[in-house]
Amino acid sequence: MLADWQAIASPGEAGARNVRLADSTHPLDFRIGRDFRGRYLFQLDSAYVPTPASALPRLSGMDCEWDELGNDRVRLCLVLHHKENLSNFSLMCTGLMLATESITATQSARGMLRTIEELHRWQEMLRRRRDTLLSRNEQIGLLGELLFFRDELEPRWGVLPALHSWNGPEGHEQDFVVGGTIFEVKTQVVTADRRIRISSEDQLDPVQGRILICNQGVAPLPIADSSARTLNSLVAEIGMQVASAGSHAGELFEIAMLRAGYEPRDEYDEESWVLIDRAFYEVSGDFPRIERADLRKGVEMVKYSIRVSDCQTYVVDIEKTMTELCNEPSSERL
Repeated sequence: MLADWQAIASPGEAGARNVRLADSTHPLDFRIGRDFRGRYLFQLDSAYVPTPASALPRLSGMDCEWDELGNDRVRLCLVLHHKENLSNFSLMCTGLMLATESITATQSARGMLRTIEELHRWQEMLRRRRDTLLSRNEQIGLLGELLFFRDELEPRWGVLPALHSWNGPEGHEQDFVVGGTIFEVKTQVVTADRRIRISSEDQLDPVQGRILICNQGVAPLPIADSSARTLNSLVAEIGMQVASAGSHAGELFEIAMLRAGYEPRDEYDEESWVLIDRAFYEVSGDFPRIERADLRKGVEMVKYSIRVSDCQTYVVDIEKTMTELCNEPSSERL
């Protein structure tokens, strides 16, 4: 969509806008364009939305406003102030369209509300991205999810299905969901006494479905080592691979990185890592864990650790497990 936007010329008449459909296959009336001042526009027309949920966010570097069209219809219009921010603006607009692609044209009011909801999410996400550097543990966690994506999912299922299975950047409990199987990716620096950190009483509760833990050990190596990757270099490597798949895959990956709180920073090149080992554990039977049903009334938001040494009887074969998932009907798999 970025190239389409850049190909639009500014109109010569004061107050005029030059707009076109953003995607003719999308059910909602999203349009991209430029105004007479050369600013980039993104707009959506819909049935009127007279609810408190229609309150618009304040987005840094852009205007976000309503236009009344008459006949009980309204237009949401986003105007970018500075063209140097066009790349992120384009990613945000692509994200809004992806979030509403299953809403029909006859549900345009619902589509507008969903768009506004997503705008609020982007407002918070972009604020965090500006203000926050990922901690070392967060960097290792993201590195681990990227390694799992690169090594295990993408080669077997392809770029787009693998991207759609990735929930980690969205803030969900589960990192990856493949059909009825949940993958929790837990990555730690290799030590003599390794532990898997669990963030809630729901994360390993099998009521959600089959759960597999992918436990990975990484170790720091000098940046000059050809097998090592910094977080920046791994993101760039996968980004190039994903972009070659087309079909907005590159934009989907960039959106996932933004939602994970990542942007290239010099600090993320200070350490480089190599994968030492990877094991899969099935969460079943007496696997060491806490479930919601184990807690007394009033106890919640539980965080705990599991010794890796106590998980060995629950190891499953990686190749056999992945082959079984690959052989499931596609409608159930992803």
